Amino acid sequence: MSDSFDGQRRVVAPLADRFDRAGHRLYLVGGVVRDGLMGRQVDTPDLDLTTDATPAQTRVLVDGIVDAVWLQGERFGTIGVRLAGHTIEITTHRAEVYTSDSRKPGVSYSTDLVEDLSRRDFTVNAMAVDVVDGVLHDPHGGRLDLDAGLLRTPLDPEISFTDDPLRMMRAARFIAGYGFTPAPGLLDAVTSLADRMEIVSAERKCVELFRLLSLPDPGPGLVVLVEAGLVRYVFPKVAGLGRRVLSGVFDQMVRAPAEPLLRLVVFSPVVGVAGLQEMAVGLRMSGRDIADLMSLAQTINDVVSADDTRWSDEKVRRLASRAGNMLDSAMRLVTSLGLDDGALTVAVDRLSDAGELDDLGPALDGAAVMDLLCLSPGIEVGEALAWLGELRLSEGRLGPDESAKRLSAWWNERF
Repeated sequence: MSDSFDGQRRVVAPLADRFDRAGHRLYLVGGVVRDGLMGRQVDTPDLDLTTDATPAQTRVLVDGIVDAVWLQGERFGTIGVRLAGHTIEITTHRAEVYTSDSRKPGVSYSTDLVEDLSRRDFTVNAMAVDVVDGVLHDPHGGRLDLDAGLLRTPLDPEISFTDDPLRMMRAARFIAGYGFTPAPGLLDAVTSLADRMEIVSAERKCVELFRLLSLPDPGPGLVVLVEAGLVRYVFPKVAGLGRRVLSGVFDQMVRAPAEPLLRLVVFSPVVGVAGLQEMAVGLRMSGRDIADLMSLAQTINDVVSADDTRWSDEKVRRLASRAGNMLDSAMRLVTSLGLDDGALTVAVDRLSDAGELDDLGPALDGAAVMDLLCLSPGIEVGEALAWLGELRLSEGRLGPDESAKRLSAWWNERF
């Protein structure tokens, strides 16, 4: 057993020795144990440990042997450290339980590893490896469930999902990502407790959703969201759509590249760009992600609504200008969804190779415009820059001298 985790145990050996000499135990826990037992790559820079030491004791024990310490999670029982290039979270054995209206868990500490493991989401994650002797602790039969491909909660699913409703979304991800079969009663519990998702913060739902949409095939997980009634708490904007429509949208999501934004933009034809933005804001996505999602949605809509399949150089430049830094991503989505007969891809590649899609802004900056037209800062400078921007899109790349000549001629015609 220890051979599967020798690398991780070596990394944390300085910590293990310090904790052991102080009379405390440290255990590898969670995904690294699960994946190691599955024979998956476990060389990860991030490790999770659990211990019977309190956060205050852990803070003292790590002092002087780690490269950095983070205390942001201390009130939840977690001390973060950096050791030998690895980010490690050390969490005190605990039991966390949500109250009926709480968005965050209440935390109580324990010295009992078995109790700690019982409060984890699934049996396949409720295993721990002692970093000193390499012994596997598996009080809930997680290894047998791994071998059987069974997704089961350590406690009754009603208790587990009530403690942390986000586990219901996580179940959908594990079914999709690992091909697990839900244990009898698990999906029934999800369905009956779906409204508990109301207490989960939008930020946590967004993180879990992005993990699901990053899988090669999120389809089985998306089906769980629909059939168990979770979809209205994740995608409320589309909750009223029929299952047939949702099934069609989710089929397209599966066909899209395995990136959350590219898959979310598939909702755009159903809810519109404004509706998609409302969904993104509701999920508390970052401002950068929302901006990129909107660029993708507008670009895809431009492709879908094109009046013909002939893509002139000007049309491609305008499409690229609208897409901005999301052009490559948009084109991958266009290809995967079969929205292009090949003409757009050829045109984009040709203009991109020629440098025509680089720097689609005005050829002159504001200072050059003011100097050329003898202007002071003001609205007229903006008008001139906008005209130059249109010139760049309509006629392609022109040198500064030619652009200045054209601008002067246009300006003189105005007056």
